Amino acid sequence: MGTRRTALRPVTAALAVATLLGVTACGSSGGAAGGGSNVNIGLLEPLSGPFADNGTQAKLGSELCAQQINDAGGIKSLGGAKIKLIEKDTGAAAPAQVANQLQSMIQQNNLSAVIGAWASSYSLAASTVAEQSKVPMVTESFADDLVSRNYKYLFKLPAQAKAMGAQPVDSVVALAKTAGLKLATAAVVADNTSAASVSAKAAAAQFESDGIKVPVQEIFPPGLTDATSLALKVLASKPDIIFLQGALSDMALLQNAFQKQGYSGPLVGAGSGFVATNYADTVGAAANGAFSGAGWNWDRPGDAAKTFAAEFTKANPKYPFPGQEAGEDCSAVYIIAAALEKAGSTDPQKVRDAIAGINITSGPATMLAPGKVSFEANGLLKGAVPMIVQWQNGKPYTVAPNDLATKKPIALNGG
Repeated sequence: MGTRRTALRPVTAALAVATLLGVTACGSSGGAAGGGSNVNIGLLEPLSGPFADNGTQAKLGSELCAQQINDAGGIKSLGGAKIKLIEKDTGAAAPAQVANQLQSMIQQNNLSAVIGAWASSYSLAASTVAEQSKVPMVTESFADDLVSRNYKYLFKLPAQAKAMGAQPVDSVVALAKTAGLKLATAAVVADNTSAASVSAKAAAAQFESDGIKVPVQEIFPPGLTDATSLALKVLASKPDIIFLQGALSDMALLQNAFQKQGYSGPLVGAGSGFVATNYADTVGAAANGAFSGAGWNWDRPGDAAKTFAAEFTKANPKYPFPGQEAGEDCSAVYIIAAALEKAGSTDPQKVRDAIAGINITSGPATMLAPGKVSFEANGLLKGAVPMIVQWQNGKPYTVAPNDLATKKPIALNGG
């Protein structure tokens, strides 16, 4: 699977699986695989193109945690069936093409569930296919629309895009006030993807709610080749703080253009390039001190995240920490595995029902921000909140909310 096996030595395989999943297994309810069989879970992620870093993290986290479950004996109620990930690279495809990719995956494989597809525009398209095919889909995408369509087969792990835009802004404004830094004017700059557009609008509204004027709101198409003219336009308003969201390549161009034009104020965003593991290496000095909302961060307090981070870096030594998507997709694998255990069936409709009623209070899945796993009727993770991270010396550390913070923020002018 491309990751080092993490051996687990439980007293029994059944006990290990129950402990890992954090649920009590139910008896088989039909449609179960026999011992030695596979349970197919689709993994639809951008493994190439502008979002490859994020998609690769999703892949590595999923593979590691699927292997952990398999090494611990597989799915007990399915006779020890092993999880098999059916992987597909979305690349930089159009959303309609991603929908077609998932349709093919479902038609060609007996999927019990699917995880993906990182970019909100991809997930919006793919989730419609999953809904029509009655295959449960667990997503790490931010877009609010994902859970506003009355879908029954979509389950969303991070907080809403609106919260991802508003809460980091509110947190950084509060930190600025505490530090005695006056913020009178803000600029909002984001690409025109689904989640970024919503986050940017929410960020602008939050700035204004906090008494900060927003004279500039710039929305751009992904794939910038030069950011100089856009940076000049944004900085003409002399902002004291900038909200920025986009793919890593676009973020690097914009941030370096801002820096060349003399901007040294705070930067705050909502995921995307800000949570890529190679953000600091790509952006350089301009990365230090940047804030972002995140669906998950590697330093989340608690044994579940600590253990996962250690196992991830051991299996993938080129990465000094697991990225946002690695933690989210590991949790997604454990959630689906717990549902399979509970359902005692590979039937996707039964797995969907089990996910909808899941209540996980221990084990790796609880490293998600709420510390436990259950879902609202609309498919949103109960208690989902953004983790506010700040890049400090090459790593993102959680600085808010207080109950999840592991470090204090450094200077708000970029360090």
